[in-house]
Amino acid sequence: MSLRTSNFLVFFSFFPVWYFKFKIFHIDIVIFTAFITILYFLIFSLNFYIKKKGDFLYNFFIAGIILFGIDNHLSLHRELTNSVSFLAKYVGMYNASLFLLTAIFSIILILLTIGKDKVITIFTVTMLVLFSFSIIDNSKSIKNLKNFEENNLVKNKLPSVVVILDEMSGMNSYESQTDKGKIFNKKMIQMAKQKNLTIFENIYSVNKSTLISLGSLLNFKENILLNEFLKIENLFFENHSFTQNKLFDNFSNISVHQSVHINFCNHNNVKKCKAFNPFEKKKYIQGFRDTKLTHLINAWKYDGSILSLFTWRLLRQFNFIDVTISPNGEKASFPFFFDQITNDMKSKKFDLILAHTIVPHKPYGYDSNCNYDGKKSLGNFNNSLSLETHSSYYNTDRICTLKFINEFLDKINTQKINYKKIYFLSDHGSRILKNDPLNSLSVIYFIKEPNKKFDKIEKKSILQREFKKDFLN
Repeated sequence: MSLRTSNFLVFFSFFPVWYFKFKIFHIDIVIFTAFITILYFLIFSLNFYIKKKGDFLYNFFIAGIILFGIDNHLSLHRELTNSVSFLAKYVGMYNASLFLLTAIFSIILILLTIGKDKVITIFTVTMLVLFSFSIIDNSKSIKNLKNFEENNLVKNKLPSVVVILDEMSGMNSYESQTDKGKIFNKKMIQMAKQKNLTIFENIYSVNKSTLISLGSLLNFKENILLNEFLKIENLFFENHSFTQNKLFDNFSNISVHQSVHINFCNHNNVKKCKAFNPFEKKKYIQGFRDTKLTHLINAWKYDGSILSLFTWRLLRQFNFIDVTISPNGEKASFPFFFDQITNDMKSKKFDLILAHTIVPHKPYGYDSNCNYDGKKSLGNFNNSLSLETHSSYYNTDRICTLKFINEFLDKINTQKINYKKIYFLSDHGSRILKNDPLNSLSVIYFIKEPNKKFDKIEKKSILQREFKKDFLN
């Protein structure tokens, strides 16, 4: 087998199509191109050196190259070993990923041992096909993120603002019965009094599912089926889209700030849609490792290969990188999220601004000073953290969420930005208490209305019912 053929195999296997699909910081493309060029040179040199050492060692080397290429272009983790996959449910995500890599590598090695040069030629052609498909496949392109704004919108609108916080437990939840939870409740009341909020102290959602909770909330209907107002979409950046939204029917110029996976922007009255983009430049809070390595590794991991998953996890473990991907990236840039809402309010183009953010949703991320601590995001979804630790971390994140909301309210007051009302609510509470699923129904709901004094509603109520009552009365 000629070195030219095996070098072609290396080129097609290692080419990082994802870097260009995700458009990671255009100004860094020269640096990244230089890095890739040096990497290719080193691998080509290693290929030349190992070929002289005999077939056994060379087969191992080529098998590793082919394995990398298959994983690189087929996104094996995203497609086969993700957290909800068949394999991961039984043996765990990382074990499933390691098992799959080992199995594929063993098969490739056996084929190389039996077929030698013919098998390398076949795999080179196969890798060319996979590489070509990756180049022309636009499903993973950042262009598919919902991101548009209509021009020439009439100004002088006085907006209503709805801020949906994902997985934020209410004041009667289990978490609020702990010592740190009582601090959260105290700070919640203090902020409500200082900012003259109407706060619902004992309020619950109709369902612990984000999709059902928000589907019922936005359509003013307490009991719905999962597919009544939503459609499932098997797309790279979204899994569900709202097909009906009666709240949006009441407005003409709507701005939406949404996370990935749930799309609110198909409604005709949405004039601006901004989806969370993990690859754009944004302001991160203190403590977050906003480095080129962080952004590069996260983009590679987002593409979905198993090898990127292990690299990403290892570098996080030793605190070399943080996570830009949702929900971690949303938590780390939470004040930036409010800056975007503030800019929409100042523009006076919109009569409704709806924003959904995966905060304070796990994984955890804030320290006691509300700086970012990436180490806290490790071990959130297995049994490595005790119930007490989960509750403590979660309450810290809830307290910091209040802090950033408070700063947002201060900013719009200082800048004298006008609005009708600002609604803060959560879709469901924490799911920390596994043996009490009803605890996840406890939510937060408070409203900021100009010229209205502090009001605390103590009676037990339903979020969807109170929201409907306020909007339709």
